[in-house]
Amino acid sequence: MMSARKYLSLLFAFMLAFALACGKGKEVVDEGEDDGALKTADTAATSTAAATPAAAPVAVADAATINGLVKFEGAAPNMPAIPMGADPYCASQHPTPAKDEEVVVGPGGELANVIVWVKNAPNGPAATTPAVLDQRGCQYHPHVQAVQVGQTLQIKNSDNTLHNVHAMPAVNSQFNEGQPVQGMVSEKKFDKVEGTPFRVKCDVHGWMKSWMIVLPHPYHSTSAMNGTFSIANLPPGNYTLVAWHEKYGQQEQQVTVGAKEQKQITFTFKG
Repeated sequence: MMSARKYLSLLFAFMLAFALACGKGKEVVDEGEDDGALKTADTAATSTAAATPAAAPVAVADAATINGLVKFEGAAPNMPAIPMGADPYCASQHPTPAKDEEVVVGPGGELANVIVWVKNAPNGPAATTPAVLDQRGCQYHPHVQAVQVGQTLQIKNSDNTLHNVHAMPAVNSQFNEGQPVQGMVSEKKFDKVEGTPFRVKCDVHGWMKSWMIVLPHPYHSTSAMNGTFSIANLPPGNYTLVAWHEKYGQQEQQVTVGAKEQKQITFTFKG
């Protein structure tokens, strides 16, 4: 039978070991290092869950395409000739006087220079090729266009006369930059989305104007001289398609595209 002394010794040893174990555990909690790391990880996980997830990449084989046509209904306006006599160089570039490009209607009633974009598309991959705005014949080429956030915009002066590019976005910083020498190229980038197109003008030549919109994705197009446009590599889904014209305003259509689908869309603007 165990003696009382031996029993008390074992009991004391057990109690001491238990106290040390509890104390060690208490030190970890009080120290807060591991607990803080855990809280940081939990917070990060919560933030990630709360954020809107990026769209999963869509295989090219599954992507849809929207092909469309923009029509003009009514009598096409007779656009006035642009008076370029104030700059002899500009006038010399147009043996036949250039006409105002505010409304350009084709022989079959097609409407050019309409920016078309997907309103609620997922943010797409960054653009790898620059957008270009050229000053040629004392007019902007193209007359309207969409660029992507972060995409390089190359501004060229192909004319042997002074131009200045005065961009007037509502959200991004405006800029007003002179290009006095033929062949000059400037590069700009927009880091914020512009919800509606903004005007670009030349303060030297009052007739020069262009329109531009800044989007977070590459799902956009501009109607050509024959009224056609195409938006490729669009993930399947339900979207709002927007068409904007500088004189006739904006229209929207709801569009659903499936995997590999070729969707046909028509917009009609009335004069």
